Amino acid sequence: MSAETSPTPKIGSFVWHIHHDMLVERLTESFKTRVAYIKAHKPKHEVKTRLRLMKRVENQEAVVPSRKAYDEAMASAQKANDEAVASAWKAHNEAVASAQKAFDEAVAPARKANDEAVASAQKAFDEAVAPARKAYDKAVASAWKAYNEAVASAQKAYHEAVASAWKAYNEAVASARKAYYEAVAKLHAKECPNCPWNGKTIFPTDSRAAILERVPTLIRLSRRART
Repeated sequence: MSAETSPTPKIGSFVWHIHHDMLVERLTESFKTRVAYIKAHKPKHEVKTRLRLMKRVENQEAVVPSRKAYDEAMASAQKANDEAVASAWKAHNEAVASAQKAFDEAVAPARKANDEAVASAQKAFDEAVAPARKAYDKAVASAWKAYNEAVASAQKAYHEAVASAWKAYNEAVASARKAYYEAVAKLHAKECPNCPWNGKTIFPTDSRAAILERVPTLIRLSRRART
């Protein structure tokens, strides 16, 4: 009989070869769940062998005494191991603490001497560097002042040049716009002699309210004509 033909074992019963490296174990999950897992996740060439060998131990009672003795032996061994490890760990910690204390006491004088030497050297260094740092700061301040003055002068010249160019641009644009409108008005008068255009609208007799409604559109068209 195999896993698929033998009676389904109950959880807690002994089963042969649930895992490939264990001879016998208590079933801790549904037998069907284990079968499905083997089919889904184990290498294909192992599945048939696993399912053939995994089956319920027929003589459950024969396994119980051996398992009980095994469990008791394991518990006893575990207890002895825990006690031995605890004792060894205690001795280890005591030895480490003692070594640490001896180390700190041995190092303390050297550390003190080192700290004093470093402090003295730092003081001497600061005193030696101070004049150079002062001269450096003074030179940087002077250079920074000259830089700011040069930048301010350049910015002033730039703004003046831009203002002059912008003025010339606006004057040129105004002159060109005036000439353009005059030429267009002259052409319009020639080509549209009966046009009601009054310079603002072709509906000069419209009510004031109607004209006001078209103000945004007229402004937009006027701006478009200027660009």
